[in-house]
Amino acid sequence: MRVRVVAGLAACALLGGCAELVTGMAAFSDQLDAENGAWWPDEHHSDRMDGECPAFSEYGRVNNQTYYRVRNLGSRSATMTVTWSTGLTSSFSLSPGETSQFVYMTPSVTPRRIEAEC
Repeated sequence: MRVRVVAGLAACALLGGCAELVTGMAAFSDQLDAENGAWWPDEHHSDRMDGECPAFSEYGRVNNQTYYRVRNLGSRSATMTVTWSTGLTSSFSLSPGETSQFVYMTPSVTPRRIEAEC
């Protein structure tokens, strides 16, 4: 049985990519923790990114979920990409002044880096 589980995880990593697998494992672990009474405190942060593609991002945790959204402050359309702590990425194509929809993740997965391309 153990060999089948390991083989299944290996196949999932090859077919789905490591970031997706790690994110799924984090979600599974967080769910087990939540069932045992774990609670992640609410927190809210914001960052401004200056330069060629200025942006304003909001992120944090609320109700045991990590959230993230970004606003294009530039005068040109831009693609904003956030890299999460698991290596998973979320990309947004935004017009000038446009704000993305919220993206929600499991509470232990947090945003690590944002990149913008105008």
